[in-house]
Order: sequence, then C-alpha cells, then structure tokens
Amino acid sequence: MRSIKVCILLVATVFSMHGFWGCSPSGQDKGGKSPSVTIQFGTLPVIQALPLFVAAEKGYFKDAGLDVELVPFNSAMEKDVAMSAGQISGYFGDMITPMVLTANGTLVKIVATHFNIKNEQRMFAILAGPKYPKKDLHALSSAGIACSSNTMLDYLMTRLLQKKGIAANTINLVEVKSIPIRLQMLMSDQVPAAILPEPLVTLAEMKGARVMIDDRKTGLTPTVLVFSDQFLAKNPDAVKAFLQAVQKGNDYINKNPDEVRPTMNRECKIPEPLHQSFAIPAFPKLNVPKNKEVMDVYSWLREKNVIKTDMTYGQFVAEGYVQ
Repeated sequence: MRSIKVCILLVATVFSMHGFWGCSPSGQDKGGKSPSVTIQFGTLPVIQALPLFVAAEKGYFKDAGLDVELVPFNSAMEKDVAMSAGQISGYFGDMITPMVLTANGTLVKIVATHFNIKNEQRMFAILAGPKYPKKDLHALSSAGIACSSNTMLDYLMTRLLQKKGIAANTINLVEVKSIPIRLQMLMSDQVPAAILPEPLVTLAEMKGARVMIDDRKTGLTPTVLVFSDQFLAKNPDAVKAFLQAVQKGNDYINKNPDEVRPTMNRECKIPEPLHQSFAIPAFPKLNVPKNKEVMDVYSWLREKNVIKTDMTYGQFVAEGYVQ
C-alpha cells in the first residue's frame, strides 16, 4: 500500500517552495468594495460539483458577502496536497480524504454532505467489458475489476459486492489509478471489468460495456464539503453563508436543469457525445453526514490499515454549519 502520508508531505513541500496557482477572484460586491472574507475552495471537474459552479456563476457567493475563488484541480491528489499545505480554505471531495488528512495531522472537518445517491440516480457502476462473457458478479469479481486501491471507489466496490454475498478477500482488484486509462482498458478488453463514475458509465454503455451493479439507492457514495479547522475557527459565519449559497445553487439546478447544461458540459467535462442527452441529477438539501455512514468508512480504512489510530465521529465532522 502506498504511503499516503509521505506522498502528501513531499508534494506539499514543493507547493510551499514554488507557490500556488489559483483562479482569479470571483469579483467585488455590488458596493464596489472587497468582501470581508475570501474563501479559496478546491473543486474537481465532476458532476457532483455542479452546484458550486452554478453558485459562482449566479453570484450567490457575492450576494452572501463572500469572495469565493473556486480553485480547479485535475486530480484528487493535487487537491489533497494543496489542502495539507494550507493553500486552500476548503474543498469538495469524497469522505475518505478528510479522514486520512486528519489522521495524518492535517486537521480538517466535514461540514456538510453535498451529494449522495439514495434514489434511482446512479453516479458509479461496475461494468463488464464489451467482449467479456455474460457471467455473474461472483465470476466477474474473481476475474478482475480495475480500480484504485484505498480510495472511495475501492470502498464502494467492496460494499456493493458484499451486499451480493461476495467476500472482500475474494475480490481481485486490478490496480489502475487513472480513471481515463481504466475506461480505455475496459473498452479494449484489457481488463474484465472496471468501476467508473458518471458520465463515463453512460459513455461506456453506449460503446458496448454492460453495467453489472451500480450505486442507486445505496447511500454509499457521499461527496462532502470540507474546511480546515483553522478556517472554521476564524470564520464560522462565512462558512454558514457559503453553505447557504451552495444550497441556492442546488435549488437553481433542480428548478432549471436545462439552463445549467452548458455549465455542466464545460465545468464537469461531459464527453461531447453526451452534451445534449446526459441527465442532469437532482441535488438534495445539504445535510450533516450521519454517524453510521461516517464511521463505516472509517472502519473500512482501519481494516485496510490506511488509518492506524482510533478516532471518533467528532474528529471528522463539525456540526452546526448547515442551516
């Protein structure tokens, strides 16, 4: 297992030596003076981050008296390194990273669950390759599923298969860290199966891959909004205002899905063949993640020896910010 802590510390040193890049500030408030609080918030080009982009475009952050810089990252590792180096105030991502960062001494807190699949939508799936024989999940899991170990997709894959009676120690994980390469290997039959996110699941289906199981109704794939402990201590009201602005983004998407399609296509890197057809998801109300779902992820990380110390829900989650 790769050393997450060492990797983060090494690259963080590079960031501190060479500085940090970011987006231009989102602008001034309507009165012409700079807002009192600046938030540098890390994002990824994924569908779940759409409300952040919409909130910025619609001016919801400015209306809340905030100067929010949405700092784009191409990979979760880049984002995690920036957070550990103190170069961003917070970020959008999965539930695993804040746990690992906190366990390794970078104190951050989850303040809200931003998105989770508890309905008929899907966001992730395990797919069989176009030419893979039609066999059941047990055979497929033994044959090999391309994934990246010790990640949220590894957790999801394990839990989805366990629900079907497949023991974790019988799953043949084929290590492929890059999601685009994972898709390419699946479609060229270099691996029997792969776990992928949307919209690549839909794209792979269009090209002949078969969905074997997905995350609909499972509640296993939360994305969360995270801030550093230091920023939370200094700016509690700004964080509350930030979350309210994001909720306005959620509400706008739900009421006007067709109007945000250009933003989704551009910011979330939707493949061109899906620009007009990919379903825009409905976004739920922001909420605080439940103890059970947080500690299940933590327990899995302990089993995998990614986190080696006993920790509690309160070390991962800060309540009181979602209004």
